[in-house]
Amino acid sequence: MKAITVVLALAAPGLVCAQADQAALDRMVESQGQTMEALRRAARSITDAAGAEIASRETWERARSGRLEELRDMLGLLPWPERTPLNVTITGTLDKGSYVVEKLAFESLPKIYVTANLYVPKQRKGKAAAIVYVCGHAYSPYGDKAKYQRHGISFAKNGYIALILDSIQIAETFALHHGVYNQEMYDWFARGYTPAGVEVWNAMRAIDYLETRPEVDAERIGMTGRSGGAAMTWFTAAVDPRVKVAVPVMGISTYAANLEEDTQKRHCDCMFPINSWRHDMLHQGALIAPRPLLMMHGRKDALFPVAGYEEFERRVGGLYGSFGRGEEFKNIVVDTGHEDSDFLREQAIRWFDRHLLNAPDRKLDMDYSNAPEESLAVFSDGPPADALNYRVHETFLKTPEFRTFGGAAEWEARKTQLMRALREKVFGAFAKDPGDAILRVHEGEARGGFREASLESEPGVTIRALLAAPEKPDRPPPVLLYVASDGEDPEALRRTLLYARNSERATLVVYPRGVGEIGWDKSFWKATLRNAMHVGQTVDSLRLWDVLRAAAAMRGRKEVDPARITVAGDGVAGILGLYAAILDPGIAQALLLNPPSSHVEGPIFLNILRHLDLPEAAALLAPRRLNFYSRAPAAFEPVRRVYSLYGKPDHVHVTMDIEAVVQGRYDHNFASGL
Repeated sequence: MKAITVVLALAAPGLVCAQADQAALDRMVESQGQTMEALRRAARSITDAAGAEIASRETWERARSGRLEELRDMLGLLPWPERTPLNVTITGTLDKGSYVVEKLAFESLPKIYVTANLYVPKQRKGKAAAIVYVCGHAYSPYGDKAKYQRHGISFAKNGYIALILDSIQIAETFALHHGVYNQEMYDWFARGYTPAGVEVWNAMRAIDYLETRPEVDAERIGMTGRSGGAAMTWFTAAVDPRVKVAVPVMGISTYAANLEEDTQKRHCDCMFPINSWRHDMLHQGALIAPRPLLMMHGRKDALFPVAGYEEFERRVGGLYGSFGRGEEFKNIVVDTGHEDSDFLREQAIRWFDRHLLNAPDRKLDMDYSNAPEESLAVFSDGPPADALNYRVHETFLKTPEFRTFGGAAEWEARKTQLMRALREKVFGAFAKDPGDAILRVHEGEARGGFREASLESEPGVTIRALLAAPEKPDRPPPVLLYVASDGEDPEALRRTLLYARNSERATLVVYPRGVGEIGWDKSFWKATLRNAMHVGQTVDSLRLWDVLRAAAAMRGRKEVDPARITVAGDGVAGILGLYAAILDPGIAQALLLNPPSSHVEGPIFLNILRHLDLPEAAALLAPRRLNFYSRAPAAFEPVRRVYSLYGKPDHVHVTMDIEAVVQGRYDHNFASGL
């Protein structure tokens, strides 16, 4: 009997652990479902709002100029980059009988080389219409232009000048399209960088070049491309009115349809702007309207849901009708997947014939014979040694320097500018009037000294919290709001946060969505990051919102002192707390444990590095107290300069005792009592 008792005694802890693990797993799975449903709702709201905005010519014209500026901003093209010399080089020609192919390169930006083939018909009557053809993802060591040469041939044989551009990912000198998609470069979102911005700029500089060619009629320039080339056609035609006719082929959708089908898993980063202004794809079509626009889709194409392009056709088609130009917009749907075809190639030319040549029904020559791919290479001996294409994701957009300020007034002006940028361009998707935040403390046994609690961060999204508070304090105690990281369990948190004897403070541990003893797996985290970007968020901005709501919930509790809230967290979680304090002036101070030194390391917020990096963000807290546990990384030393402008350099403090900071002690002349 004794042996049985021993076995049961040993089994009990394992049973408790198994139950705890199952609860953690259940919370993680529930969090995944709630988050995705919230993102779908946000996407549907964005699509519906865009539909209302473009419902008529009148409603659209009121919004158009602002939306144009926003799209440029989301592509990284506001302001326009400097139009530096193109430095065009023609390295050879191919004589193909009725047309010639010029192999050329130009610099869209200094040392950013664009390789291209220019197809020029020999028989012309006056200046010819020109087409910019932008390629989709089709691999060749000689650039993807070699895989799409049939389009250049067809245009040239039918009287057009056609310039086929290599994409930066598949070119003779390499740059990246897939930084977030599969190359762990999540700082692209923090930089506000999308390769679409570079591709659009390359296409615009290609038009600059075409305008210099004596054979080209600059008033008759069209643009087309398939897949990734379709995306660049949408974007370029939307922001550059020199594109008189657009034919994007496979494709377009709406964010509502994309989130519903989770199409991000199939798409390159180049397919999207950084959607901080919460546009829908409908806006791209509306910005082209009422210029002639033909789009083509495959009914079996998993990249572009049927529901998405059908809604797009209905809404954008209605806008064209409101302009009295309904015949200028058309969608051709074929019963294929994501495939090019001779039929689609011919339909594109016929659309250009109708709107650039006023020759809608002529006989076309669609035969072609591809040249050997290597014969189309611009740099037969390899690209220029000084090419910087491979670094363009770092150089295309800059992070402002954290400079020295001459006085408090100068810093306050900078702070005002930064706070506006944070609220509008980084966290613009945050709800303006979210309502009351209510912390619900659950019945049941305490674990690790904490009571289980929860709050609804946004409709349908519940986040976990742990609460420890004195039962009958002499006066309302201060609050430590601790932002948990993955793997931090109640027992570990007890040892870190509840160690002080007779502590007169309330402690709330908040687990932002996806954070837990078992957190989201990386695949789901990454998919959520990309889906959240479509609605103007990131995983970290969603988590920051959760922290803000937790702070609001604690401020609403009568048994605590709302004027003495300290936010804290380890690593990236601590920076979420810092930003909560920056955005919520009711938070008294921040405490950072092991913080990163740059947003390149995290947290990832859309566009944040276009405005500031972590040290300058920390300075926004001044003159409220900024505390570091154990050590302050050297990168944060300039923050003291800003605090000195307020006469409070000592408000940047290194502590060895969490309890002391929460209770308002900023010296080291005491015994901890441990």
